[in-house]
Amino acid sequence: MGWIWAALGGAVGASLRWGVYQWAQKLQSHPITSFAPGAATLTTTGTLLVNLSGSLVIGLLMGLFDTRVFLDERLRTFLIMGVLGGFTTMSALSMEGWQLLRAGHAFKAIMFVTLQTLGCVILAGVGWSLGRLLLGQENG
Repeated sequence: MGWIWAALGGAVGASLRWGVYQWAQKLQSHPITSFAPGAATLTTTGTLLVNLSGSLVIGLLMGLFDTRVFLDERLRTFLIMGVLGGFTTMSALSMEGWQLLRAGHAFKAIMFVTLQTLGCVILAGVGWSLGRLLLGQENG
């Protein structure tokens, strides 16, 4: 029965990702938020936003779940595997990095992938620490 919770959450997460991509298309032409306009078929700004924010949120939720505050496995499956699994996207990151490389933007591709990878790991840790802090728990 857990697959239903994951599927429902995935639909929510994918819909949220679609909304972020629509919003990010408006930012794509701005020089600060654009890695290489026209170099990738998908919105690199949207992928950056969903992966960074998703990493922060998954860290926060796991920090809360780690303390056993939320014991309901259905809620955990819905949020972590479903919503956040549908929201973030490593496959889009990979393809956009590849398309930047193919377009001759090697430095931008390296920066794009590095920023997302390091940023997501750091924000997952920040979110986890925030979740623990909100519960008055020690970080460790």
